[in-house]
Amino acid sequence: MSEDPTRNLPPTSFEERVLSELSAIRQEISQQGIRLTSLENRLTTLEEKVDARLRETRPIWEGVQQRLTEIEASLKEVNRHLKTLVNDSFKLRARVEELEDNQPAA
Repeated sequence: MSEDPTRNLPPTSFEERVLSELSAIRQEISQQGIRLTSLENRLTTLEEKVDARLRETRPIWEGVQQRLTEIEASLKEVNRHLKTLVNDSFKLRARVEELEDNQPAA
């Protein structure tokens, strides 16, 4: 048991190892900060593009909505006319059948 336990210790002092680890941690945090800043810049650019597109397409979309509203109103009017036409057709058919029934047999 004459082994020297200090022989297996690293050649650098404890303080040097701690400072080295802290330096590595600081460097890693710095790199992550740079990546985060890059990500924030990309997100900001994307938001600006989306806003620009919305400004471009908003008038088109508003026009489409207005036209859809007009089409709905026209369809309601056509539907009302069609119902009237069908109703009149049934009344006319009933009247014709009534007249045919009242014809004297020839």
